[in-house]
Amino acid sequence: MGEEARIRDAFSAQSVVRRHLEAQYGADKIKDVKFTRVWYSTGARMDVWEVEGDITVKKGLIGKEVRHFKFQIDPITGNIIGFEG
Repeated sequence: MGEEARIRDAFSAQSVVRRHLEAQYGADKIKDVKFTRVWYSTGARMDVWEVEGDITVKKGLIGKEVRHFKFQIDPITGNIIGFEG
């Protein structure tokens, strides 16, 4: 019997990443999140959702910083298992 996938589609994977970014930077500091690529990868050991994009973070009163990110998400548990950025 296979386990039921918690992350079923790209929108769910994006939601997991957005919540993680809000916890990391603070929801009030995030100006914009743009997802550039979201795809499902199958592997020999396990399958993962991969999410890439750019986040714009507020710095000071008028400054901002753009950072690139890439996350790997376990589709069964919904946990982030790897990230860059």
